[in-house]
Amino acid sequence: MTLLVQITDTHILPPGELLYGEIDTARHLQEAVAAINRMRPRPDVVMVTGDLVERNEETCYRHFIDLVTPVEMPLYVIPGNHDYPDHMLEIFAGTPYFPASKLTYQYVIDDFPFRILALNSHLDDTELPGFDAARLLWLHDNLRRSKKPTLIAIHHPPMRTGIEFLDMGGTEWFQGLKEVITQHPQVKLVICGHCHTDMTGRIGTVPVYMAGAVAHQLVAARGADVAPASINEPVPPVLHHYLNDEFVSGSHPWPAHIEEIRIDRKSGISWEKLKRLMRGSLN
Repeated sequence: MTLLVQITDTHILPPGELLYGEIDTARHLQEAVAAINRMRPRPDVVMVTGDLVERNEETCYRHFIDLVTPVEMPLYVIPGNHDYPDHMLEIFAGTPYFPASKLTYQYVIDDFPFRILALNSHLDDTELPGFDAARLLWLHDNLRRSKKPTLIAIHHPPMRTGIEFLDMGGTEWFQGLKEVITQHPQVKLVICGHCHTDMTGRIGTVPVYMAGAVAHQLVAARGADVAPASINEPVPPVLHHYLNDEFVSGSHPWPAHIEEIRIDRKSGISWEKLKRLMRGSLN
């Protein structure tokens, strides 16, 4: 059993600054980190799928590092459209968070029963995604090297969402990605962020899980080209549970008072007896 926690789109600013003058993204990230550290069983790894900061400034990245330093398990990051990979490589050099190569700003984690391929969909000076030939070749080469079950992490969703302003990048950018993944059945799951809302889909036959944002959520019409609304609420971390050679994924809140509200403690009935009752047995 291996547990991977995903958070995304933290949009951290310099200390004391609020996003749009009202959203405390630092507090939201602190709360997410605390929830992750409380989780039982203890997760094995944490992946932050891009838009770590709101602006490509060293003070933003340093603040992000300060906020995630308390995480008690290995943590890794990938670039989003707000992040600049070359700047990330420089700032994260003294940390284990971004062990990427300069050519593609992508990397492999091979410490678990499944591999993690961390990809880079950043396209300079735009919200839109990009995935050039060098990155695609890197992906193809690294998938050819091992048949081990694989999870791919990328910032932009490699699928249509039905939300007009999020689909502005079209579908062409991920066609090469789709073709390569189709050739490698060991790819079990693709995780992403970017859209500030949760959604599932597919790239070829592989499930895609898009997590909601730690910073704030967007409410956007599907199938209609209207401006979205921003809601000043974070979402709980997402847990991707590798179980029986597949991933089971979903929101995984872990509040501070969780032990107090367990159903065995609230009912005064032992957990073993409650399980027997659930099975229809009074013995």
